Amino acid sequence: MKTLVPLYVHPVADPLAWTVAARLGTMATVVVNVHNGPGDGTDRSYLDATARLAAAGVPMLGYVDLDYGTRPEALVRKDIDAWSGYPVGGVFLDRVPTGRAALGPVARVCATVAGTVALNPGTRPDPGYLDLADIVCTYEGPWSSYDAGPGAPNEAHLVYGVPCERWDETVARVAARAGYGYVTERDAPLPYLGLPARLVTEEVVE
Repeated sequence: MKTLVPLYVHPVADPLAWTVAARLGTMATVVVNVHNGPGDGTDRSYLDATARLAAAGVPMLGYVDLDYGTRPEALVRKDIDAWSGYPVGGVFLDRVPTGRAALGPVARVCATVAGTVALNPGTRPDPGYLDLADIVCTYEGPWSSYDAGPGAPNEAHLVYGVPCERWDETVARVAARAGYGYVTERDAPLPYLGLPARLVTEEVVE
């Protein structure tokens, strides 16, 4: 299983998380989210932090919100273009619709991306979405509801609120069901505001 890390904490607020992320190298793909996307202009802290990750060989994707298909396509494309100011290798399209009717608009957006495309409907969408992107998140939710079955190699499962005593079991379950995954004890409403304690501890000890 490859690790997909939604790292939505500011580098100044949690520099250790970014230091640990840099140590992951090619083992993980990090999703960068400046301010619900690339934000306005460029943030020097993010420029420096993403440059360190790039130097360490960490693949990165820039966060772009689709708002379940209701966000104007022009604004979505503006965000995609704005990520060119950072060393990301593609985009992570969040809050993706799941129905067949939205396949066309989502496909148009995907076609504008230079590099890796990740879609996050957060649940299993119409099968056509799996053909649009390199990565499709077919589960995003709490550990207590995680019952996703085996999926395609380009599927990802993001599981949060995992009890410490169920960590290893959950990692094994995700690895058996998806090509990409992420497990954290952090819980809603902000499960990605920092890295899992287990990952930080392991990296610091090493």
